[in-house]
Amino acid sequence: MANRDSKYFNCSEKHEIEYLAKKFKEPKEDVIAKINELCKNKAIYYSTHAEAEQALIDAGFHKK
Repeated sequence: MANRDSKYFNCSEKHEIEYLAKKFKEPKEDVIAKINELCKNKAIYYSTHAEAEQALIDAGFHKK
């Protein structure tokens, strides 16, 4: 089960949100706020990690 779930971004896991936020140049608090917004409106709910990253890039954030 862990292998199958590991490719999906989990909005309820704080460590996953923190890890994703650290991949971007913008202030971590700003990225986390956007991640939470994307989770709340289901834009990245049940998405892969790559899809979650792309959603942030599409929202104007820049990867390190």
